[in-house]
Amino acid sequence: MDKKTVVCASSALGRDMHVNVYGKKGLPVIAFPTLAAAPESLEEAGVIDELADYLDSGTIQLFCTQTVDDESWAAEGDPADRAQRQEQFYHYVADELVPLVHKVTRRKARPLALGFDMGATHAAIALLRRPDLFQGCMSLSGSYDARRYFGEWMDATLYDNAPCAFLPHMAPDHPYVAVYNQRQLLFCTGQDASEADSLRTTREIDGELRRLGVDAWCDYWGGDVTHTWPWWKKQLRYFLPIVLDDVEKTTAAEKPARKRVATRKKADAVSAEKPAAKAEKPAAKAAAKPAAKKAEPAVKTAAKPAEKAATKTAAKTAAKPTAAKAVAKAEEPAAKKAEPAKPAAKSAPAAKKAAPAAKPAAKAEPAKAEAKRPAAKTAAAKPAAEKKTAAAKPAAKSAAKPAAAKT
Repeated sequence: MDKKTVVCASSALGRDMHVNVYGKKGLPVIAFPTLAAAPESLEEAGVIDELADYLDSGTIQLFCTQTVDDESWAAEGDPADRAQRQEQFYHYVADELVPLVHKVTRRKARPLALGFDMGATHAAIALLRRPDLFQGCMSLSGSYDARRYFGEWMDATLYDNAPCAFLPHMAPDHPYVAVYNQRQLLFCTGQDASEADSLRTTREIDGELRRLGVDAWCDYWGGDVTHTWPWWKKQLRYFLPIVLDDVEKTTAAEKPARKRVATRKKADAVSAEKPAAKAEKPAAKAAAKPAAKKAEPAVKTAAKPAEKAATKTAAKTAAKPTAAKAVAKAEEPAAKKAEPAKPAAKSAPAAKKAAPAAKPAAKAEPAKAEAKRPAAKTAAAKPAAEKKTAAAKPAAKSAAKPAAAKT
């Protein structure tokens, strides 16, 4: 299995951040470790081995990042400073880590956010605040309000990093709601006593997402499911293929729209600029040069035969038919030769043709506006969400019912 470490010089945090990269290609997955743990802890816990077949086959590429939890959530001291440090970490993820992933993968696919314990909280914050950057989140046993670490203290910065605080104030018509429904949102928790905080906040997240009309997957495992690695690895192994299938369907539905937009933009640019420029040049040449050349010979040929015909007619008597024929023949060429002067007048419409030639360029703007419409349509993403519910929720219900009986 391919493994390397990439260093991100974070300006948001003012320090270097180490990121362990596993695999060579595939859907990028940004993984957040448990509270204040090193990125190597995921490998030590057996997560990399659990995902070996996905990594070796190039299905996914894993990016395990450092955190600054020991300076924020798990730190002591002024809560405002701790909250600000968490906000800086969020900006590191959104503004620096995601571009780093794009650079390493050499493509701009939206990564999945994966996390366990506090890592699940980071994954949820990333997706809920920037659904435009992330394809989804897999949050296992997270705590989604700040009370566990900050008590009842709250300010605007901490509010932005506590999903249970900001989701209740989100309106159903918020622009993010439609985007959430094009993403894969997974929240899972056990119901053992060690999962009490995760269970409480996951239920709050579940209720708020339902209120907003978001088709998220909130799954509750049994009363024997603890806040430990063995269960998280089982959950990861169970959920990952379902989520990846949904991601594939969602992104596949987006590709035709993107291709149509690119094709139309290219066609519009070619038809609007190149033909218009070519049409103007021939029109200008036809209007100026040929018209001037044809006009001069027409005048000369029309004048000389007319004078000769008049002289011959005056010298000879009208009684002879041969002379009359000669006059008639002389007049006919004069008339016929004089007519070619008319094309000089017709050459003026050639200038008029030059103006219509520019019209395709003017029509290019509406064409671009129409091309953008297919890209905005993402209704095809919904079937992926429906399968997710049909395929996985029965398993969730069977797991949850025994737990409800025990509690």
